[in-house]
Amino acid sequence: MTNEAIKNFILKLKRKPESNKYSYGHILVIAGSKSMPGAGVLACIGALRAGAGIVSFAVNDSFLNQSCALSTPETIFCVYKSAADIIKYIEERKVTSAVIGPGLKTDINFIKTILSSINLPVILDASGLACFNGKTKILKSVKSNLIITPHLGEFSKLTSLTYEKIENNKEEIIKNFSKENSLICVLKGNKTTVSNGYKNYKNCSGTPAMATAGSGDVLSGLAAAFASRSDDTFAAVISSVFVHGLAGEICAKQKGENGITASDIAESIPYAIKNLGEKYDF
Repeated sequence: MTNEAIKNFILKLKRKPESNKYSYGHILVIAGSKSMPGAGVLACIGALRAGAGIVSFAVNDSFLNQSCALSTPETIFCVYKSAADIIKYIEERKVTSAVIGPGLKTDINFIKTILSSINLPVILDASGLACFNGKTKILKSVKSNLIITPHLGEFSKLTSLTYEKIENNKEEIIKNFSKENSLICVLKGNKTTVSNGYKNYKNCSGTPAMATAGSGDVLSGLAAAFASRSDDTFAAVISSVFVHGLAGEICAKQKGENGITASDIAESIPYAIKNLGEKYDF
């Protein structure tokens, strides 16, 4: 059933002759910092390579120059001073989904203000998610359609559960957490597990080559791009996880498992989508 859902989702990505960039989503990436501008750049590239029509990168003016130097020419910049600036941009520029967190240095109030003001799919990851460690009840009350993407260590800190307890009952814990907090949880790792609180999905694509800095940032952008293209957010998220893993497999096949970078994975996303749409057999 899940494999069929992924295949059907990918087939729906086929573009129509009568369309334009607004037909394929406007993704806003709120990420990066002066010391980690690349995290946001990778999320932007992940979204672009997943087929987003427009990708904007929200940056504080303190690291605008570094971000511009690293970014692709297709990326639009939203320079902000406060959460209110970002909310205004989302409303005026018809943003359809967002990424918050990779490399971001901020506080819980900044993120909570945004999440409580926008009714969009939002991928919350990395530093953005860490703001809610031990404060997960806040996540249930936000307005956004929330997708969180922690790895095991991040999920442990978020929930105050030990690695051992999570590993011993992973699927049930993730399912209960997702249901209690009205969100989709993507627990990254070998055989990444996804739950919406009612259904679980265990991913079968991927390779150890993907254990590299920035890989998760690429997934965040990819997931945001897919989530903006469908009313079925769960199908969009599990499809993004599978495509991300398949892109990693393509990289490993071409270059071997050692030395693969997050940028390599991002550049392989279109080939993964193409393979799924044409000939991939689960």
